[in-house]
Amino acid sequence: MRSILFWLVALLALCALSSARAAAVVTLASDDWCPFICSGPGGIDGGFLVELAQQALATQRYRVDSKLMPLSRAMAMSESGELDGVYAPPVDDTLLQSKPLAYSRACFYTPKQSHWRYAGLSSLRGLKIGAIVDYGYDGGEFDRLLAAKGHGGLTLDFNTGEKAGNKNLRKLLLGRYPVLLEHEAVMAHIESAVPGGGQVREAGCLERPLPLVIGFGRHGESGVEMARALDAGMARLSASGQLEKLKRKYRIK
Repeated sequence: MRSILFWLVALLALCALSSARAAAVVTLASDDWCPFICSGPGGIDGGFLVELAQQALATQRYRVDSKLMPLSRAMAMSESGELDGVYAPPVDDTLLQSKPLAYSRACFYTPKQSHWRYAGLSSLRGLKIGAIVDYGYDGGEFDRLLAAKGHGGLTLDFNTGEKAGNKNLRKLLLGRYPVLLEHEAVMAHIESAVPGGGQVREAGCLERPLPLVIGFGRHGESGVEMARALDAGMARLSASGQLEKLKRKYRIK
């Protein structure tokens, strides 16, 4: 009888632990950056990184709650512990980062009538360039230049907000600056959302693609646990073929 009671108590404890883990919520945030992070009237409602995080973390018994906000605010709140993490943060040491989930190439865009082409950093001197504050573009030399004091002599017009990419494209079309820097897959999406968006041309791309990761706050042990859980879930999705299905769905190269 005592043996049966012992095993019953152990089983109940195991069920309670399983339920607690099943209820664990990971809160991730970022701005609209479709097709990687997509939003609607009610907030974030899809996107390659969003679906990937949901499916990968579900295999480890986590549920993802996605919040729409400017990337700069999401970064600050993750650093302070108010959020668990950020979709597609800059590739630096600010947050604890997952393994790369995909890669994205950033390119320069001009109005169609322009003949300018990107030919290395020297070709950007003397031009005003539209960009988004706190965004990563190559995870390497160019991002270090943007983070440096004075941006290495480059002239930049930074935008921020949930629809910063759309704002930047409108400003390019209005002639506020001659060159816009944006990720290739994102530009393909926002061109159709901005009137006249099809009147731009790609004028060359950065040499190095940006690794896309999810960054977790370094507060306590939870960030480490979530990063490990995401990596483990990613391995499962890759082995099952679900990762490739998501890439095809969102046209991620």
